[in-house]
Amino acid sequence: MRKKRLLTLGLALTASVQAAPAPTVTAQDLFDEVIYQLASFYNGPSDLRASDLRRKYLPEVQQLCGGKTECAAEQAYGLIEQMLGDLKDAHTNFYTPSQLEEVGKLLLGEQGQRRTFGAVTEALGTGGRVVLEVLPGSAAERAGWRVGDVLRRVNGVALDGQAGQAALGRASARGTPARFEGTRQGKAMNTALTAASLQVTPVSLSLRADGLAVLRLRHFNTPGVGQQVHDALRKVQAAGTKGVILDLRWNSGGRVEEFLLSAGAFTDPAPLFLKTRVDAAKIGYGAGRYLVNGKAQEQPRIKTPARYTGPLVVLVDEGTASSAEFLTRTLLGRPSTQVIGEATAGVGDTATRFIPLTDGSGLQLTFARMLDAGEQPLGTRITPRVGASVDLAGLARTGQDSVVEQAATLLNR
Repeated sequence: MRKKRLLTLGLALTASVQAAPAPTVTAQDLFDEVIYQLASFYNGPSDLRASDLRRKYLPEVQQLCGGKTECAAEQAYGLIEQMLGDLKDAHTNFYTPSQLEEVGKLLLGEQGQRRTFGAVTEALGTGGRVVLEVLPGSAAERAGWRVGDVLRRVNGVALDGQAGQAALGRASARGTPARFEGTRQGKAMNTALTAASLQVTPVSLSLRADGLAVLRLRHFNTPGVGQQVHDALRKVQAAGTKGVILDLRWNSGGRVEEFLLSAGAFTDPAPLFLKTRVDAAKIGYGAGRYLVNGKAQEQPRIKTPARYTGPLVVLVDEGTASSAEFLTRTLLGRPSTQVIGEATAGVGDTATRFIPLTDGSGLQLTFARMLDAGEQPLGTRITPRVGASVDLAGLARTGQDSVVEQAATLLNR
């Protein structure tokens, strides 16, 4: 599986993430708390029971403290991560207190503290990393980086393998200028830039010279994503655009209500059922409103809803996950719509929420199954009928994204 250097944390369908006060909590206490949450609320794909996990890992918890009757909660972090890994559920994860704080800020639309250069990159087989996307407002954008630039070295260290990734991590965390050596379409390119905190803009729109529009939808994490999608499509309609490319690649998902509001800008989405261990809620969209059991919610809502009915090509890849998979599946039934790319991540059938734990850490937990309008299980992943993946060598040579160009060819026929 290809690994991209992504710039956002986690997935969420609820926004109630805030680190709890941190009283004195032992490793044993934290282990018991996680087991309780799993036993009470987990409703994911794993057949393992919380009691099975407790039986397997309790002896290891008891050994954590090296013979002491108790030890600090952080001693259990690695063991809890290992235990959750047994579930083989990408929607269920453990977060340290600092990681949970970052996730909470992300979901509330606040500026994160983690520094980043602001580019999504992928390793080239010939060495170095090629830039797939330059994020708006980032240090990379200010330095003039472009899609297709190849980064070979940072501060003299080759950007190959684990050593290169470690060097990149050190350079971004340092907060001082980092020297990058690379090439742009075969010509030498040297830049110096300083990583900075970045609020990742969820929606970007670009109008092409051939009369097409590219709508980049990066995540559904923050309130207002749906409104931004409607606003962008209103601009598309005003420009007389003949077709839209909706880019959902490496979109890790986010709030289910924002996905539904976004879907309403393209079609009338069929309702879904959110089924927990104890009940089920019918969720949907109507006239710019988010519906729960048929009742319009006061918030979130769309001011002056738009509806784009023209030709559409949706781009997906292995990083398209959760709510982005829900949106892709919804658009499959829309007229004049094609989906191209790679098979998606495979978490498009469950919902997750973040649960603060008493030591300040947190648990991302699959608490519900997503069912279709007939209350039948959804598929986990989407495999496009038209396969497409980025030609990395071609991207480095020309600066053109081959998947976007393939989509443009389909729309220009």
